[in-house]
Amino acid sequence: MLEILTLQVIAATLGTLSIGVADWLHQRGRIRQRLHSFWVSSSSTAICLPLLTWTVNVFLGAGVTSWVLVSTFGAGMFLWMYRSLLKVRGEQNPRFGQATVPSSGSHRPVPPSSSVNG
Repeated sequence: MLEILTLQVIAATLGTLSIGVADWLHQRGRIRQRLHSFWVSSSSTAICLPLLTWTVNVFLGAGVTSWVLVSTFGAGMFLWMYRSLLKVRGEQNPRFGQATVPSSGSHRPVPPSSSVNG
Protein backbone atom coordinates (compact mmCIF):
# COMPACT_ATOMS: atom_id res chain seq x y z
CA MET A 1 0.00 0.00 0.00
CA LEU A 2 2.85 2.39 0.78
CA GLU A 3 4.40 1.66 -2.61
CA ILE A 4 1.27 2.68 -4.50
CA LEU A 5 0.95 5.84 -2.42
CA THR A 6 4.55 6.76 -3.19
CA LEU A 7 4.06 6.04 -6.88
CA GLN A 8 0.84 8.08 -6.93
CA VAL A 9 2.51 11.08 -5.27
CA ILE A 10 5.39 10.93 -7.77
CA ALA A 11 2.97 10.64 -10.71
CA ALA A 12 0.85 13.54 -9.43
CA THR A 13 3.89 15.76 -8.90
CA LEU A 14 5.46 15.03 -12.29
CA GLY A 15 2.10 15.27 -14.07
CA THR A 16 1.29 18.61 -12.46
CA LEU A 17 4.70 20.01 -13.39
CA SER A 18 4.27 18.72 -16.94
CA ILE A 19 0.85 20.35 -17.29
CA GLY A 20 2.27 23.60 -15.93
CA VAL A 21 5.07 23.56 -18.52
CA ALA A 22 2.59 22.80 -21.32
CA ASP A 23 0.33 25.69 -20.26
CA TRP A 24 3.30 28.04 -19.92
CA LEU A 25 4.54 27.17 -23.42
CA HIS A 26 1.05 27.42 -24.93
CA GLN A 27 0.30 30.81 -23.37
CA ARG A 28 3.53 32.20 -24.79
CA GLY A 29 2.77 30.84 -28.25
CA ARG A 30 5.61 28.29 -28.28
CA ILE A 31 3.34 25.28 -28.93
CA ARG A 32 0.08 24.98 -30.82
CA GLN A 33 -3.31 23.96 -29.52
CA ARG A 34 -3.11 20.34 -30.74
CA LEU A 35 0.21 19.64 -29.05
CA HIS A 36 -0.98 21.37 -25.88
CA SER A 37 -4.15 19.28 -25.83
CA PHE A 38 -2.19 16.08 -26.39
CA TRP A 39 0.39 16.98 -23.73
CA VAL A 40 -2.16 17.92 -21.05
CA SER A 41 -4.36 14.90 -21.79
CA SER A 42 -1.38 12.54 -21.60
CA SER A 43 -0.16 14.04 -18.33
CA SER A 44 -3.62 13.97 -16.74
CA THR A 45 -4.13 10.36 -17.73
CA ALA A 46 -0.68 9.42 -16.41
CA ILE A 47 -1.55 10.98 -13.04
CA CYS A 48 -4.52 8.63 -12.68
CA LEU A 49 -2.96 5.39 -13.94
CA PRO A 50 -1.12 4.18 -10.79
CA LEU A 51 -4.23 4.41 -8.60
CA LEU A 52 -6.49 3.02 -11.34
CA THR A 53 -4.15 0.07 -11.89
CA TRP A 54 -3.91 -0.67 -8.18
CA THR A 55 -7.71 -0.48 -7.72
CA VAL A 56 -8.44 -2.80 -10.63
CA ASN A 57 -5.75 -5.27 -9.50
CA VAL A 58 -7.18 -5.36 -5.96
CA PHE A 59 -10.72 -6.09 -7.12
CA LEU A 60 -10.05 -8.24 -10.22
CA GLY A 61 -6.54 -9.52 -9.60
CA ALA A 62 -3.55 -9.11 -11.87
CA GLY A 63 -4.27 -10.58 -15.27
CA VAL A 64 -5.30 -9.94 -18.83
CA THR A 65 -8.79 -8.77 -17.84
CA SER A 66 -7.32 -6.16 -15.50
CA TRP A 67 -4.92 -4.83 -18.11
CA VAL A 68 -7.67 -4.62 -20.73
CA LEU A 69 -9.93 -2.73 -18.32
CA VAL A 70 -7.18 -0.31 -17.26
CA SER A 71 -6.14 0.26 -20.88
CA THR A 72 -9.71 0.82 -22.03
CA PHE A 73 -10.51 3.22 -19.21
CA GLY A 74 -7.18 5.06 -19.64
CA ALA A 75 -7.69 5.43 -23.40
CA GLY A 76 -11.24 6.66 -22.85
CA MET A 77 -10.05 9.21 -20.30
CA PHE A 78 -7.32 10.43 -22.65
CA LEU A 79 -9.64 10.75 -25.66
CA TRP A 80 -12.34 12.53 -23.66
CA MET A 81 -9.87 15.10 -22.30
CA TYR A 82 -8.14 15.52 -25.68
CA ARG A 83 -11.41 16.18 -27.51
CA SER A 84 -12.59 18.55 -24.79
CA LEU A 85 -9.36 20.52 -24.89
CA LEU A 86 -9.44 20.78 -28.69
CA LYS A 87 -12.86 22.42 -28.47
CA VAL A 88 -11.37 25.34 -26.55
CA ARG A 89 -10.94 28.14 -29.06
CA GLY A 90 -7.68 29.98 -29.47
CA GLU A 91 -9.33 33.29 -28.53
CA GLN A 92 -10.10 31.93 -25.07
CA ASN A 93 -6.38 31.34 -24.42
CA PRO A 94 -4.67 34.65 -25.19
CA ARG A 95 -0.92 34.87 -25.18
CA PHE A 96 0.74 36.01 -21.99
CA GLY A 97 0.51 39.77 -21.49
CA GLN A 98 -2.28 40.44 -23.96
CA ALA A 99 -5.44 42.09 -22.78
CA THR A 100 -8.66 40.21 -23.30
CA VAL A 101 -11.79 41.83 -24.64
CA PRO A 102 -15.03 40.28 -23.43
CA SER A 103 -17.21 39.35 -26.35
CA SER A 104 -20.95 39.68 -26.36
CA GLY A 105 -23.24 37.47 -28.43
CA SER A 106 -23.62 40.16 -31.08
CA HIS A 107 -21.16 42.64 -32.52
CA ARG A 108 -23.33 45.67 -31.65
CA PRO A 109 -21.94 48.35 -29.34
CA VAL A 110 -23.11 48.17 -25.74
CA PRO A 111 -24.60 51.47 -24.42
CA PRO A 112 -23.08 52.89 -21.23
CA SER A 113 -24.86 52.26 -17.97
CA SER A 114 -27.17 54.94 -16.60
CA SER A 115 -25.91 57.23 -13.85
CA VAL A 116 -29.35 58.48 -12.81
CA ASN A 117 -29.85 58.49 -9.03
CA GLY A 118 -33.51 57.72 -8.71
